Amino acid sequence: MKKILISLLFIIIILAGGFFYLFSKKGSRQTSTKYNDFSFICEADDVDKSDFDRIDGQFYLSLDFIKDKIDKDVFYDENEKVITFTNSKGTKRIQIDSDKAIFNNKEILLRDPAIIKNSKVYVPIEAFIYDYPLDLRYIEELKLLIMDYKNVKHPLGKLKGSGTNMREDASMQSPIVKNLKGDEEIIVFGEDKDWYKVRIKDGYAGYINKSLLEVDFNGDKFSSEVDVKKEAKRPLNLTWDYTYGPQSQISINNITYIPGVNTICPTWFSLKNENGDLIDRGNIDYVNNYKNLGIDVWGYLDNSFDAEITNKALSSTTTREKIISGTMELLNKYGLKGLNIDFEHLTTKERDLLNQFLKELYAICRVNKITLSVDVTPQISKDVNKEVYDRKVIANNCDYVMLMAYDQHWSSSDKAGSVAEYKWVEGNINNLLRQIPGDKFILCVPFYTRVWSIDKNNKVSSQSIGMKEVQNIISSKNLKSTFDDVAKQNYVEYTDGDLTKKIWIEDEYSLTHKASLINKYNLAGLASWRKGFEAPYIWSVIKDSLKY
Repeated sequence: MKKILISLLFIIIILAGGFFYLFSKKGSRQTSTKYNDFSFICEADDVDKSDFDRIDGQFYLSLDFIKDKIDKDVFYDENEKVITFTNSKGTKRIQIDSDKAIFNNKEILLRDPAIIKNSKVYVPIEAFIYDYPLDLRYIEELKLLIMDYKNVKHPLGKLKGSGTNMREDASMQSPIVKNLKGDEEIIVFGEDKDWYKVRIKDGYAGYINKSLLEVDFNGDKFSSEVDVKKEAKRPLNLTWDYTYGPQSQISINNITYIPGVNTICPTWFSLKNENGDLIDRGNIDYVNNYKNLGIDVWGYLDNSFDAEITNKALSSTTTREKIISGTMELLNKYGLKGLNIDFEHLTTKERDLLNQFLKELYAICRVNKITLSVDVTPQISKDVNKEVYDRKVIANNCDYVMLMAYDQHWSSSDKAGSVAEYKWVEGNINNLLRQIPGDKFILCVPFYTRVWSIDKNNKVSSQSIGMKEVQNIISSKNLKSTFDDVAKQNYVEYTDGDLTKKIWIEDEYSLTHKASLINKYNLAGLASWRKGFEAPYIWSVIKDSLKY
């Protein structure tokens, strides 16, 4: 009896194993129900139900989904309930529960407003989707919303034989999403061991066993057009013109050609207060006279070098919009096709605020074909997160990043030294090329130097002077310079009463060495601070050094 029971048990195990083997090979016959209701597929990924909705015929996507899958830089101002999109089409601001939006400083109407539902922000797709390289379509008979990226390519697959089952997951035991026919157009999005992750072009997503699908990874791809980014021109030879005070008509009438310089940037515009009002010192005759000489004129906007004003102004979406709108009006008023942003004396509190401001500004500039440049200092901290300027983000949101490679030794420094010695300048270039692409990198050089005074108690003070003044001192005192090979500068030292005077000179030698770094590192150009500090010969020196 015992032998009979053992034999029966053995037979049962064999039958069970055989059944399991046949079942595993044949697979589950269960039909999937996950697409029974309104669904949304992003490429081949099912989107969580909480991230999309359909209300009165309008499709909505959650702000969380938009930031995760479409544009991480979309900004939401919780205080003002405003969503800001910045992209190649410009800047668009959408107010929650409003049927109006601001697009590139102009009011537009929305068919449906952005809303807050269950504590989540939702945006109607019509309000933003056409501003991105996306293909979003609704398959009515399937109750299915599909989104593809136009600038991403995926291989196509062809079924082997007359058809097969597409399953929910990479397993034969997973429910069947759909029985596919041999002529189905299959897009392949990835692999999971013996399975391909796929989607029918205008249908459901799932998995197909690799043995049942032929994929040509070198053949035709599922794709569409690519979003093309405008490239900034190069090389640039810019000089700033210090014009904070009133300009006489006589000086404007006497404007003359500057050898090699293709762009001049007068310091005309400033952020006046936290309300976003701007100071305008512009002059149309100045612009016309330089343009007649073949020299482009760029606008310039500083923050009055006030961190508190900057923080309050940039913290408000409404005020940022006012600043951008006002700046564009000034550029249009004077016919300027370039803009330089010089926001200084900031703290890390303004870092992210400046980033957001530049994202919004750059989007408007691109639409209006305005070349945008942003001034930054050399990196001080080893930890970039402790820096005032997020140079990598800034580089992504402008045409040029202007490295102000001077003030190595500040006016208030307790040690005398060069304003910008060669090795220090080159070291900063090497460091920041990790954050700023070379084709956006502008090296800014000084036309000024400092006369250092050191008393008997080794107390140090300084005075900034231009090139011509340095030469006057050397001539009047009959001084003989020596060459500092580390700084790549001529150097003089003399006594004046009880004071020891030291000058690291900026001249044709120092600037030839600095300008040579443009070609050495294939940078986008050079800028100089500032017109009025130079000796007349220096323009030709720079032009020859840049080799154009």
